Amino acid sequence: MNTFVAPPAEQPRGDGAGFAHYINWHAQGSAENGIGPASFSIRAAGAGNAPQVSQHMLTGTVWDINNIETGWQNWPKGGTKEYKANPSLGQPLPYPGAGWSEAVRIPVALDTDNAACWEQASVGTWKGFCQIAAVIAQQAPQNPGLYPLIRLTGATLTSTGQNSTQVPNFEIIQWVQQPACFAPQAQPVAPAPQPLPAPAAVPQPAPAPAPVAQPVAAAPVAPQPVAQPQIAAAPAPAPLNPTAAAAGAWNT
Repeated sequence: MNTFVAPPAEQPRGDGAGFAHYINWHAQGSAENGIGPASFSIRAAGAGNAPQVSQHMLTGTVWDINNIETGWQNWPKGGTKEYKANPSLGQPLPYPGAGWSEAVRIPVALDTDNAACWEQASVGTWKGFCQIAAVIAQQAPQNPGLYPLIRLTGATLTSTGQNSTQVPNFEIIQWVQQPACFAPQAQPVAPAPQPLPAPAAVPQPAPAPAPVAQPVAAAPVAPQPVAQPQIAAAPAPAPLNPTAAAAGAWNT
């Protein structure tokens, strides 16, 4: 069940890193990069990558409301960016002092497989976020486990006390299932242990040959008188039977 809690109306938050692309709101536009006022840009991560006009927020992006971060940011011109994260969306830190601005960090899905981050600290950004955050907090309990598909509908010129700025206006189109790019990376599964091979059989020595019995010399035999052979008539030859001979050969 979603437990999204909107931040207090005029309190700040967020910042972060680790995305391939970053989205930025241009209240006044950027003539240098050809970006008009009240529009969004997108840039690739890394120093020196110029922002380009983006239509993603107009057509709709899915917001990862479980990982929105807020806080205070101080980034003086030519200096180093400092950031103080709030304990939670509903528990902002006290105002740190001059030079600090409300900041927000919102992971968004540009499509099923590609995520970017809207990471910014400005009056217009913060006010626009707080307005749609109140709507998210109202609808989230009726959409457990789902994520809001949100699009930019326009901007409202708003006074900041000293000057004016453009505040982005959003609406929730619908609630959808978690995009694949929001899912945690699967952990590699360790391979199952393989059984050890059986030890090779040790050859046994061949048995010693049995002793060979020596022939026993026969006793001398006394010579016997040789009988003279009697010549008899030769018997008549037996008739041939090839069938009986063949049968006897396969049955031996």
